[in-house]
Amino acid sequence: MFASRNWLISALLISAGIMSSAQQGKGNECTPAGVWYGGSVVAYRMTIMPAGPAGHYVTLAEGMYKNSVLTTMYAGEMTKSGNKFEGTLMALNTQDPAYTGAPPYQNLPDIAAGSFSVEMIDCNSLTNTIPFYGLYFGSQIWKPGTPWTGINWVASGKVPLVDPPDVDLVFALTGDTKPIVETYHRIARAVNPALLH
Repeated sequence: MFASRNWLISALLISAGIMSSAQQGKGNECTPAGVWYGGSVVAYRMTIMPAGPAGHYVTLAEGMYKNSVLTTMYAGEMTKSGNKFEGTLMALNTQDPAYTGAPPYQNLPDIAAGSFSVEMIDCNSLTNTIPFYGLYFGSQIWKPGTPWTGINWVASGKVPLVDPPDVDLVFALTGDTKPIVETYHRIARAVNPALLH
């Protein structure tokens, strides 16, 4: 009985160790959490942070280009699904020159939204595939409200990622319907000691 109890305790400890090594966080440095640089035709800085249960992440991406009067960075979430991480993200942007000044504004911004799938190639490189990327005109979603009422939502307005976009950005940017593929490298976690002054 004593030997079987020791065997059971040993088996449980080994199982717990195996399961904990697969979780994100300290002790498992081979997760997508970190700061990345890459992209495809344009360069991006992407930050991925653990959030909530294991396998759930918040993603922030900022491109090195200007395609509107004012644009926010992309923000989204992704969740581990098999050997990939699936998610969605969005950014606000506007061509309205009024946004060079202070609010209030007559129109609210458009929403660029997409879905993506991240696959880690190794601990320091990943591929991001974007099968859907669309632009939703703000006029089809929302109108300015007041400080006392909040946003005025358009009745039967479009819902990004649910309704078809006003502009299919995959096609608009590539002239094709194939998904956009980006590649990224992780920024080193420490400087080479030989480079220190």
